[in-house]
Amino acid sequence: MSSTAASTTTSTPSSSTMTAWWNNMTLSGIYPSISSSTPSTSTSSSWSSHFIFGGTPGNVAMTPQSTVPPSALSSGYTEDITVAGSLLKDKIHVLMDSILGKESVHAGCGYGEDGRIAMMVDKVYLVDRLGCHENLVGTVHVTTTHIIFRAEDGTKELWLATGLIASVERGTLTAAGCTLVIRCKHFQVITLLISRDKACQDLYETLQRAAKPVSVNVTELLAFENREPVDDARGWKRLDWNSEMTRQGVDRSKWMQSPINEGYTVCDTYPDKLWFPTAATTSVLLGSCKFRSRGRLPVLTYFHRQTEAALCRCAQPLTGFSARCVEDEKLMELVGKANPNSDNLFLVDTRPRVNAMVNKVQGKGFEDERNYSNMRFHFFDIENIHVMRASQNRLLDAVTKCRDVTEYWKTLESSGWLKHVRSVVECGLFLAESISRGTSCVVHCSDGWDRTSQVVAMCQLLLDPYYRTIHGFQVLIEKDWLGFGHKFDDRCGHVGALNDEAGKEVSPIFTQWLDCVWQIMQQKPRAFQFNERYLIEMHEHVYSCQFGTFIGNCDKDRRDLNLSKRTKSLWTWMDARHDDYMNPFYSPTAHVALLDLDTRAARFTVWTGMYNRFDAGLQPRERLEDLTMAAMEHVGVLESHVAQLRTRLAELKSQQQQHIMTTSATTPTNMVDSGMSSATDELKNLMISTTSHPLDPLLNIATSPVPSHPLERATSQESGVMDSSLYYPDEALTKYSLKWQPLRGAERCSDPACRGEFSSTIERRIHCHLCGMIFCRRCLKVTADERERVCDKCKE
Repeated sequence: MSSTAASTTTSTPSSSTMTAWWNNMTLSGIYPSISSSTPSTSTSSSWSSHFIFGGTPGNVAMTPQSTVPPSALSSGYTEDITVAGSLLKDKIHVLMDSILGKESVHAGCGYGEDGRIAMMVDKVYLVDRLGCHENLVGTVHVTTTHIIFRAEDGTKELWLATGLIASVERGTLTAAGCTLVIRCKHFQVITLLISRDKACQDLYETLQRAAKPVSVNVTELLAFENREPVDDARGWKRLDWNSEMTRQGVDRSKWMQSPINEGYTVCDTYPDKLWFPTAATTSVLLGSCKFRSRGRLPVLTYFHRQTEAALCRCAQPLTGFSARCVEDEKLMELVGKANPNSDNLFLVDTRPRVNAMVNKVQGKGFEDERNYSNMRFHFFDIENIHVMRASQNRLLDAVTKCRDVTEYWKTLESSGWLKHVRSVVECGLFLAESISRGTSCVVHCSDGWDRTSQVVAMCQLLLDPYYRTIHGFQVLIEKDWLGFGHKFDDRCGHVGALNDEAGKEVSPIFTQWLDCVWQIMQQKPRAFQFNERYLIEMHEHVYSCQFGTFIGNCDKDRRDLNLSKRTKSLWTWMDARHDDYMNPFYSPTAHVALLDLDTRAARFTVWTGMYNRFDAGLQPRERLEDLTMAAMEHVGVLESHVAQLRTRLAELKSQQQQHIMTTSATTPTNMVDSGMSSATDELKNLMISTTSHPLDPLLNIATSPVPSHPLERATSQESGVMDSSLYYPDEALTKYSLKWQPLRGAERCSDPACRGEFSSTIERRIHCHLCGMIFCRRCLKVTADERERVCDKCKE
């Protein structure tokens, strides 16, 4: 070792000293506070002025109110120095974590890794709206990417990505102060009480801008803040079109892949790989493309191997009141003829008939059944995006604002949310039953990317058990949601605009579909490999913009943004937590097609795990899936330990036999009464007893802290046959905990240096395989053989 390295090593303080020093650090000395701020007339060109006051980057904001205390300004501090100080603290934080060998609290999530402090408000109360817990006083930090509440006593630290903010409501000023209610897209409701009216107003305006960004530049989202090298090739290649069509069993003699949309030249909202009937010529495809809204002509999305029926999707035709297209009629005829088992073709319009009639006035509409041969038309009353948005708002009023049961049921009924969920399931079930009987179906709504994606994906989920696996579910989303152009940017409100036009495009279409999946899981719990947590965490990250998977309105947008090189994939992140999403009741052979669903209204219930996820006072303290998984994991660990003990016992028996044979060959015959002979007899008795009762020695070894079996005396100093190779330390045999910490009441990580809070009932509590205590994921390490999870204390 070099002298430089040696001197560095000797000068490094101890881990405990550095931890104590770090825990004593306070945020108030670095971050700007507005607790005593006054209006300032000084100009600023920094990023924080733009973030808080809506200025244009690179230009001077017009007399913004400074977020830096006057004392700091009088001492020569500027906003740039303040920002530099906050960035320095972030770097020190990372350095400390690396020195102490601890993973960052939000490592790999992008939480606060590059966020810069824009505002800080102290003496803020975090109010529990249900009154189940005491109100906490702390400090609110607003960064470019997150809002952080940190309690003064250190008992709670709440992080919220700004992309998850749906709305901010400011209450009236009272003697106690003014309230701010932050409603999130993943249905968390945060209530803050601020005693100072000016501080409350400043924070309210800042959060309003964070909730409705004025920029339309998608590259300013959190996913693009990643500073780590991105190597998510596996996650970004989750769907391979050729492999998926081969898995479905597509008949290549009847269906072909067409290069018509290479480079997205024909339809920029479709994928570049499309499948059509082999008899369809290029002129027929181009003619149908011109006749369909947005150029979204009928294409194959699913092939049912057993019946050879096809499921196709498209957009509404540009019929008006009398227009028709020969090429489109020919293409629909070829779709029907590609199925040798049926002459009929079902064309399903998911809209209410009234809505479709209104579109005729705009030159669009629906197909005339008389112009298409062997086609039967079906309408399904699934409402548009505006109705769904209003319906969910009413649902959220019911689950968050209603104070008595009568008001809750009235508000829930008026929302119509469960009725809409039921309509989607019924339409998907109709398609699945039709295809299972051998009838091909073509589905569309208005533009073919909202209701069409819902019912087509639902149909495939009911028909194909592959899509009910963790990996297959991701492939289904990649294919029918991301590939065929569901507008995630617009529907999830990823980017904003200076007017309210963007707000009219926001709608919970994907959330509603996840709700439909959950409803089916309640009826068929053994049919799905994944659990409820899988759907909830996926829903959260659709809105958080932390990953690039759900950014963009279509496949072309994601390719133009080069997301695979600039952002992380959500699928890679979820793959690393695969065990969190396992359904313990899953049986791969229990169900094939789910065609016996009960669609009565009484079978559809409110998904409290989603909409009341953060209401600890309403949710049960333990979840059946987690209890079962923890029990199965504990049993598996104990069985593995028993196997280790059996293996060790067999080794000891083998060594004893060899030792007996060696001793018998070298011991004189006159030593019958010696200690050696006595030890040999006892060893033989031990062998006889273990042969006749193989479980007794295991029970003695595993449960007795001081073994009293003959092996201890046989290998002692008095016996004269002490062999160090036979010695097996007791702590190694009893290192596994026979009783694990129960999930009930486990609200924090057991690591004293972490004590991280589990923010909701859905968050995974993980047991250490050795001590049986509950820890968060960052405080547990996987052993080299990837068979055990151990905490830092057990690892040492």
